[in-house]
Amino acid sequence: MAGLLLLTDCSKAQSEDEQKQLPPSDPPVEQGDFIQIGGGTFMMGSPADERWREHDEVQHQVTIGAYLIAKHEVSQAEYRSVTGTNPSYFQEDSRPVEMVSWYDAIHFCNALSQAEGLEPAYEINGSEITWNRDADGFRLPTEAEWEYACRAGTTTPFNTGRNITVEQSNWYSSYPYIEGEGGGAYRRQTVDVNEFESNPWGLYNMHGNVSEWCWDYYDAYDSTPQTDPAGPEAGKNRVARGGGWYDYAKHVRSAYRSAAPADYVDYKRGFRLARNVK
Repeated sequence: MAGLLLLTDCSKAQSEDEQKQLPPSDPPVEQGDFIQIGGGTFMMGSPADERWREHDEVQHQVTIGAYLIAKHEVSQAEYRSVTGTNPSYFQEDSRPVEMVSWYDAIHFCNALSQAEGLEPAYEINGSEITWNRDADGFRLPTEAEWEYACRAGTTTPFNTGRNITVEQSNWYSSYPYIEGEGGGAYRRQTVDVNEFESNPWGLYNMHGNVSEWCWDYYDAYDSTPQTDPAGPEAGKNRVARGGGWYDYAKHVRSAYRSAAPADYVDYKRGFRLARNVK
């Protein structure tokens, strides 16, 4: 695994009036295929005046500890190398794996951990999954970790600013966020996991391409300040974030939340890995 390298060239510079930075305690650094994110505090959710805001995006203060999150969504090549299978609809090694359930993502995390001699993050007993938060193995990010990483210090609807274009992300371009701005040719499929420029912290495709499973059960936010939240203890659906190639631009915003049953699969849903800092 590569040593730590300070990130210096992650994305296009954003105008100061659009991007208010909320810096982590330590600068993001590369660690192999991951970015180490320093802990910090941010406002999770969206402000009341954000365009196309949903009712479940109530803003609240969240403090996050340091963690690692993958630069890319898990690719089909990576998934097949661990599981021996590739369930994806859009078959291409360099594209994200899709047609995977939340359970599939959990099993992949444990299998990869075991292959690399790490302690698996999850105890699996049929459909009952328990997360060992002290394990050093691969896991799904929490919803809060995902949004903190996606925002990368920004407070605008997207980490690209007040709007997002089809040159910056893969979404259903017939439905731009701001009418008349950002649309173009609709791709109708996934793209490579390293397509487009990264966000300011070196992460690719946090907006669009495939929606990404997170650990949490879906429920209304607790509006009081939270520290390292991991969602409710039980629920019907698991959270997915980021939107996909088939989603409108409003559904790839940093604050947008989607959810589905843990056994649900479709061709615009995949996942990205996280790990605890050693």
